[in-house]
Amino acid sequence: MSIQSVIANMVLRYQFKRAGRGPLNVHKARHMVNKAAKRYPAPPPEIKHTPVAAQPASALCSAEWLSVAAPKRTVLYFHGGGYFFCGLETHRPTCAYLARTAQAQVLSVDYRMAPENVFPAAVDDAVAWWKELLNKGIDPKSVVFGGDSAGGGLALACLVASRDQGLPMPAGAVLFSPWSDLSCSGDTMKSLADADVMFNPESLPEAAALYLNGKPSNTPLASPLFADLKGLPPLMIHASKHEILLADSTRLHERAQQQGVQSELHLKAKMPHVWPTMLMLPEARQTLKECGAFIARVTA
Repeated sequence: MSIQSVIANMVLRYQFKRAGRGPLNVHKARHMVNKAAKRYPAPPPEIKHTPVAAQPASALCSAEWLSVAAPKRTVLYFHGGGYFFCGLETHRPTCAYLARTAQAQVLSVDYRMAPENVFPAAVDDAVAWWKELLNKGIDPKSVVFGGDSAGGGLALACLVASRDQGLPMPAGAVLFSPWSDLSCSGDTMKSLADADVMFNPESLPEAAALYLNGKPSNTPLASPLFADLKGLPPLMIHASKHEILLADSTRLHERAQQQGVQSELHLKAKMPHVWPTMLMLPEARQTLKECGAFIARVTA
């Protein structure tokens, strides 16, 4: 475990986790992460950054491309944030780094969020962009979905919805601590409540309720842990052994394998939730390199 990770854990525990106590405050959470994102460096010169405006006539939300000069493959990426905060700016460094390690063009999707837009708006946006890529003639065998936390759950939901609509499957999916169970029924929600440096267990059901807007929490396209996973492409799942959402990853991995889906689960001890998105950590950069190798392999 790097000294950077030790420091990150301390900062997250005494700032992020402490700030998250009490009733969910959407405005405060958005302000906090957006303010931090303003300090992030611009993508490196070798990564081309191309914003894409929303196209309401085509049911497409805004998005942005982060791409190497000669991309060999495509990543369709969905940011995390509990379905109510974070966005393109907060995840731009991660997508840029992933573009480089995978030698890819990464499309980061600015899907609609709660409470302004509730389920299934995010799923509709995700599927709409997948259809758009297919309509542009991009070979699905050259595409991998990606996402962290809620975005990991959304990537899975997009796979399930696309399969059910008869759309081609991408070559695989890379998921960082996917929030796959909005019922928050995993045993690690309680058993790792103290060990988790980012989240208080009571905050996740509140976020889920914002997004679900009265729908059952085990609705498959909201909680893809409960979906039929048959026919999905290979999954690469990364999670921390010390986060309250650990059971979302372990149960997803088990269910995927039980239903004939190739799945590999990578766990690291004493790391924060979605640590692969924290580029200041050596462990994050190493993991994104491993993801790049996985993406290259499944799209070969």
